[in-house]
Amino acid sequence: MIATKRAREIQEIISDLELLKLDPRYREAAEINIRFFKAARSIFSFIHWLIFVAPELRRKRESLLELGDLPLEKWQRRGYDALAKIERHKFARIVTTGFARELCQIILKVKEIENNNEALVMLDFGFGGGELGRRVFEELPHVPLVYIGVDITPANIELAKKAFKPLHETGEIVFKEIPKVDDETIDTLRQLANDTSKKVVAVCLGDIFDLDKYVSPGKIDIICHSRVLHHISPVDRPRLVDICQRLSPITVEMDDRYCFWFKFWATLGTWVIYPSVTLMNGAVLSWLRDPAKEELRGYFKLVPPFCYVRLIFGQNIYSQDEKWEAAMKTLVRDFSFKG
Repeated sequence: MIATKRAREIQEIISDLELLKLDPRYREAAEINIRFFKAARSIFSFIHWLIFVAPELRRKRESLLELGDLPLEKWQRRGYDALAKIERHKFARIVTTGFARELCQIILKVKEIENNNEALVMLDFGFGGGELGRRVFEELPHVPLVYIGVDITPANIELAKKAFKPLHETGEIVFKEIPKVDDETIDTLRQLANDTSKKVVAVCLGDIFDLDKYVSPGKIDIICHSRVLHHISPVDRPRLVDICQRLSPITVEMDDRYCFWFKFWATLGTWVIYPSVTLMNGAVLSWLRDPAKEELRGYFKLVPPFCYVRLIFGQNIYSQDEKWEAAMKTLVRDFSFKG
């Protein structure tokens, strides 16, 4: 039954990709994905693809696009739905534990630096269904926090609304859907968190590259993002770092690092645990774009399993008072540095 459903879904995807291939902008990406899904018809052809084709694609990883990056809304939604389901799986929670633990420690240190009763404002872009935010809430139930999630994909906003709705209905959080992130909105959300003594969650359908048009430096205490960089072109990444450095004193970058054999076995495990071809496509073409350990720069820390956390400090960090300068040394104590 599962095999029949998988075969039917693969054929639908291939048919849609064949149509997309007629657009010269997506021809190469469509062809790569067609080869992937043809290989995914059986475990044996898929293993062959992983061992012999995937390493070749790694060599031109900067131009790789997964199914979820292509303008096929139906399959984008299927992929995000599958991701939301697997995020609730015990193994998936283990995978995000390292990220959540490191982020919570940084939040506590920043809270100590601020040394006031004001709620911290944390912005998470490309936040998917908000799983990382919910993990932070579990770990830090008594820390006043405004959690703003920004994502450019409507399907992810819908997932986040479904995920946070139960917490809102039980009164554990205050939930808002906002049209854009700007100074006035941030001030309102912070005041709401202060007045209610609850965590405030706000989700926004928007583009992170528009953020500096509406938000002033210093309004956001922490920017974070998790497993997002492979969706951003190499040309746009320096601009992204620049925006983060101008708007927040600290940005926490959390992502996977490349390790072929770990990802190979993890992918086959995903095949067995949750046989979603859209999920496997996203997972495989994502890890082919991940940086290797040797490529990491700045302040970074390796976390299991084969992930990393990198700290990016704001451009005006040294113009802050002495507390921030001293705190920076504390924050990077367990981190490596490579220029």
